Amino acid sequence: MNAQPLVLVLGTADWNAPVATNQHHVTAALAAAGPVLFVEGAGTRSLRPADAARVLRRLRARPSLAGRPVPAGVQVVSPRIVPHHTARTRRVNSALLHRQVRRWAQHPGPRLLWTYTPFTYGLEHVADRTVYHLVDLLHENPGVDRGRLLAAERGLRADLAIATSPAVEEHLRLQGFTPTRCLPNVCDVALFSAAAAAGDVPRETSAVFAGTLAPHKLDGDLLLDLARVLGDRLRLVGPLVEPADPLWRRLTAAGAQVVGPLAPAALARELASASVGLVPYRISPLTRGISPLKTYEYLAAGLPVVSTPLPAVAPLDGAVFVRDRAAFVAQVRELVDQDDPTRPARMTQLAQGHDWDSRGRELRALAGALLAA
Repeated sequence: MNAQPLVLVLGTADWNAPVATNQHHVTAALAAAGPVLFVEGAGTRSLRPADAARVLRRLRARPSLAGRPVPAGVQVVSPRIVPHHTARTRRVNSALLHRQVRRWAQHPGPRLLWTYTPFTYGLEHVADRTVYHLVDLLHENPGVDRGRLLAAERGLRADLAIATSPAVEEHLRLQGFTPTRCLPNVCDVALFSAAAAAGDVPRETSAVFAGTLAPHKLDGDLLLDLARVLGDRLRLVGPLVEPADPLWRRLTAAGAQVVGPLAPAALARELASASVGLVPYRISPLTRGISPLKTYEYLAAGLPVVSTPLPAVAPLDGAVFVRDRAAFVAQVRELVDQDDPTRPARMTQLAQGHDWDSRGRELRALAGALLAA
């Protein structure tokens, strides 16, 4: 018998998603110990044209995997299933998905299922151990069938449930998961700190937001207030979720620069050229569970952080400023106008230890302990 474990990661995003998420980093971390199959997301929302088009592309041809490097030991699987999780589609989706991951299902050694979605189609019954890794309050996302998703969570048998914020961990416990573990998001500290230390990009008096530009998450009115004060010194970097939303036109009219998604090295240089990092999320049932990975990206790049009062963002004297809408703009303007040449090095130091290398060792230890048990 082959004693080497085989890990199956059920994702909620495509491997080539414009922004690297927790599941991309965790997959790479797990692959450092052995082979991993990463199954791209099939959608958690009600049937949408975008999800249907994605599945049609998968049916016609094997998707290109050239966008994001695939780590050694990782095989990316593009599932060809119906992107709609109902009683009517369950039987066909279960048969299709099990067939597409049969390499894992027939593996003679230990089988670990690491899922970011509760729609597992019974794969946990094939696994020796199962981890449910919840990085968001999925049921609060727009377009999601809340009742169906919550029911899927309650029906999921997992040996460990991992949360990225206290609010998500509380939700997991209420859903009946035990044991649970809270592991907030971290970042690629080496990448961002190296860009900051290089010194070949001049610091500008600008504020930057780096992440998915989603109107339902971002506080649009707050960003407009910032744009009216900072003009083109406000930069928003990332993919547009709803390009036709009038918010982007209003922001650019106010002077803000809306930049598309950047490759990791280019993003690190972008942050290294700014002076303040922004977490301008609206406060809502969805965002109360968010653990912003960008907080440590900003710090590693030498930036102080100004955030709206998200439960998962803790203030840090002189480095992380948690402000309500009334004080947010004034705090950003104060930091942008400050001339403190020692600040970048101090911010970078605060990010040390909050990296995927350290977290990867922790996750591999967790996986090993589960399989050993």
